[in-house]
Amino acid sequence: MYTIAIHQISDPEKFWAGAAEMQLPDGLTLHTVAPNQDGTRAVCFWEADSIDSVRDFVESTAGDISTNEYFEVNDQTAMGLPTNTEAAAAR
Repeated sequence: MYTIAIHQISDPEKFWAGAAEMQLPDGLTLHTVAPNQDGTRAVCFWEADSIDSVRDFVESTAGDISTNEYFEVNDQTAMGLPTNTEAAAAR
């Protein structure tokens, strides 16, 4: 399943330093990170077994420096999703 996380970042320096060093647990794939120019907002595109897996990971690593919104992607109407080959290669 694909999940979008939208981040409102209160401490961009700490957030992006942590993002550069984060280790993803098995079962989570981060396909895309798209920050704004000053690093105070970002949209991340995740693949995981559930939205809760993404939420639990993000909140445990960045919940104190960002306010986060999550939603499951409707893969029946979405465009540009990774193919199975791309998703396997990203893991």
